[in-house]
Amino acid sequence: MTHSATRIAEVFYNAARRRFEAVVEFFAPGMPSPLRVPVILAIPQATPHPHLARALAAEAARRGIGSL
Repeated sequence: MTHSATRIAEVFYNAARRRFEAVVEFFAPGMPSPLRVPVILAIPQATPHPHLARALAAEAARRGIGSL
């Protein structure tokens, strides 16, 4: 069984464009360095943290791992 981990390395809210901009890292055994995926989400600033984290990770997985 393989295990992987996800970490939101950087995140900030761009108020001028009303969106979150983040870098999500994916770690897995055998990878020499984490896969870093930039993500931009246009969601409200008042989004609860658990929902924001899930949305960022899902979008990063779609953009990063899904495109491999």
